[in-house]
Amino acid sequence: MDDIVVSSADGCGTVRINRPDRGNSVTPDVVRRMGEAVQELADTDGVGAVVLTGTGRVFCAGADVREMYDVYTADGPDALMDYLADIWMPAVQVTVRQLWNAPLPVIAAYNGAATAGGLDFGLACDLRIAASTAKFAESYVNLGMVPVAGGAYLLPPLIGLAPASRMIASGAFITADEALELGMVSEVCSVDDLDRRAREVATEMMHGPVATYARAKRVARAAATVELEAALQESLAANIDLIARPEVRKGILAVMERYSQSPS
Repeated sequence: MDDIVVSSADGCGTVRINRPDRGNSVTPDVVRRMGEAVQELADTDGVGAVVLTGTGRVFCAGADVREMYDVYTADGPDALMDYLADIWMPAVQVTVRQLWNAPLPVIAAYNGAATAGGLDFGLACDLRIAASTAKFAESYVNLGMVPVAGGAYLLPPLIGLAPASRMIASGAFITADEALELGMVSEVCSVDDLDRRAREVATEMMHGPVATYARAKRVARAAATVELEAALQESLAANIDLIARPEVRKGILAVMERYSQSPS
């Protein structure tokens, strides 16, 4: 089974995270292929928009803890910290940049729960639609880390500084209806209608030439692009510092130990 499924029809491409047995969590390889798939569709003649979604009841649960656990058991705690700093976090940020800079509309169709990087991938898209069953959390804080995929920068302009600060500090979930009220998603629909509605919105955004929207998007995001890049660099540096701290390291290793007792 392919972890990333790519398709296109009637000028609209779809990139689907296809790991339902893992909560559509992503490894560095999977997240790299997701970003590359969006870029390849953007470079394909006749494709005017892309929908990013997931298979099953979860959009994306963020990092695949099983792979983190495999690194931990094979090579030890220091290797896990190096893996996070040198491989996992940089890979995620590359994909966030690809989503943000894609020269065509990218619509996140949140088919279910989106946590940590899973939430942030959608925040980097042009707009977001959610199934009524979706829920959202900036859950990095559960590992003692800051949102490394841009969430600490991307979320406040969408929902306001106070609600964003609460999500980042608490790691608590909000519902799809709450996300709509806050402005994080543009609409909420049934699970059964999500794919159709996302494609309808994508089609609406393909009204003019792709090159025209690409230029408009660059203008609209010009200042934010500079700020996002600075935020990505700062969040990476912050997390590299944080995972070297005993209290944060202890929390991450505690997650690994809990996983060893009940791997999923």
